[in-house]
Amino acid sequence: MAERAEGDTAAAEGMLVHLLGTVLAYVVMGTAALAVIDLLFIVAAGGEFGNVSGWVGAVPAVFVFNQRFKRYQGSSRWAVALIAIVLGLGAGVAATVFMPATWAPLATGAIGGLVAAFVYSVLWHAGINIYGKERPQ
Repeated sequence: MAERAEGDTAAAEGMLVHLLGTVLAYVVMGTAALAVIDLLFIVAAGGEFGNVSGWVGAVPAVFVFNQRFKRYQGSSRWAVALIAIVLGLGAGVAATVFMPATWAPLATGAIGGLVAAFVYSVLWHAGINIYGKERPQ
C-alpha cells in the first residue's frame, strides 16, 4: 500500500512539473510573439520598444488551463479555478509592483503574468487533486 501511495505522489509531482513547464513555454512564446508584434509596429509607426503590456504574453497559458478544466467534472472545479484565479492574479500584480519602475511594461507585465500563471498552476493542481473528479473517457 505504501508503494502505491509513493507512486501516486510521484505521478502527481510529475504532472505538476509538466504543467509548470508547459505554462512556462506558452508564456515565453506569447511574450516573444508580443515582442515581435511590438517591434513591427515600432518599425512601421515609430515609438519606443517595450511600451506594450506584457500581461498579454501570458494569455496563451489560458489554453493550457482550459484543457485542464475540461478534463474534470463537478462544481468543485469552478471553486478551485476561481480561488486560483484570484490568488494567482494577486500574486502577479504583487510581483509587478515590486519590479523596478525603470523596466519596460513589456518586461514587468511578462514577469507578472508568469508569476500569476505559476501560482494558478500550483493552486489548480493541488485543489483539483483533492476535490476534483476526472471525466470518464
